[in-house]
Amino acid sequence: MPQIDQVLVSYASQIGALLVVLAIIYFGIARAILPKVQGTVDARAKRITDDVAAADAAHEKADEIEETYRTQMNEARANANSVTVEAKTQASADTEKRLAAADEKLDAKLAEAEASLAKSRAAALAEIESVAVEAARDIVARISGRDVTAAEAEAAVKAEMAHG
Repeated sequence: MPQIDQVLVSYASQIGALLVVLAIIYFGIARAILPKVQGTVDARAKRITDDVAAADAAHEKADEIEETYRTQMNEARANANSVTVEAKTQASADTEKRLAAADEKLDAKLAEAEASLAKSRAAALAEIESVAVEAARDIVARISGRDVTAAEAEAAVKAEMAHG
């Protein structure tokens, strides 16, 4: 069939031209556009790698900062504890000094009060003794009608006071 032969000849030239055009497009794309696309892909991969490396470095730096922070906080706590202990010790020493001074003052006042009390007691006993002597003389004079000397009455009162 001649029509089929004709189709093969006319299509054969078109298929050849198509293959030439496709080859030009393929090699044109491979030579011109592909390096640009590959450059973009490589640049993006490099940027991603650099960003990951920067993130790792930042993470390491953050870990170092955190470790430094923890160390400083531990040192600050230890320092604060030692300052607190020192303040407590100082306050305790100051309190002890104040208590000792107060005890000394109270002891002095107590000794003074005891001395005053002893003096007052001695004066009161002397006065009671003189009143007892006078009362004994008056009682003896009223009951027996006899007059007792002050020395006799005083000796009798002292003897009775010595027995309690």
